[in-house]
Amino acid sequence: MTDKMVNGIMFIVAGLGSIAAYMILGETGILDKSHTEKIAAYGLITIPLAFMMTRKVVKNTFLDSGLLVIIVGLTMGLISDAINSAELGAESKSIGEVIAWTAWSIMYFGIFLSGLGYLRTNLFPQWLSGLLSFTSFAMFAFLVLLNGDQLSNNSNIVPPLWMLNSLVLVILGVFTMRRAQES
Repeated sequence: MTDKMVNGIMFIVAGLGSIAAYMILGETGILDKSHTEKIAAYGLITIPLAFMMTRKVVKNTFLDSGLLVIIVGLTMGLISDAINSAELGAESKSIGEVIAWTAWSIMYFGIFLSGLGYLRTNLFPQWLSGLLSFTSFAMFAFLVLLNGDQLSNNSNIVPPLWMLNSLVLVILGVFTMRRAQES
């Protein structure tokens, strides 16, 4: 399997992995919350891997800084999800939620920075790099501008933004697999 094929698969898993875990395993009750969060974490860890593999093809400072910010936000987000899934009580749930909104906004800011980096390369069509930047910035801004109560009251907006970002990651995966092999 070529590097670009593996990289493309990483983008696709990054886009679909956590959605599949939450929707198929969690919502249907196949797995409990703790196991669902674990499976989703394995899907989410492919996000920095996919960006890192692409970064090795063409280097620029936006891709490098975006990758670092993605890793920081993802790490925080996975910790907050683990705290929430432990179901230790109301206090741990509120601690997990406070961390979560900051963490996930940081991760989407990193994806935004990476999208700006892609705009400065020819790895993807400009429209796709712009779409990545736009959708990730929209998610970032939504998570940053609203406080925890407002986010809870507008929880019907988060899933569509999340799925839109996931769709863009899947499209990046398809374009990555179709990209001409670099020499």
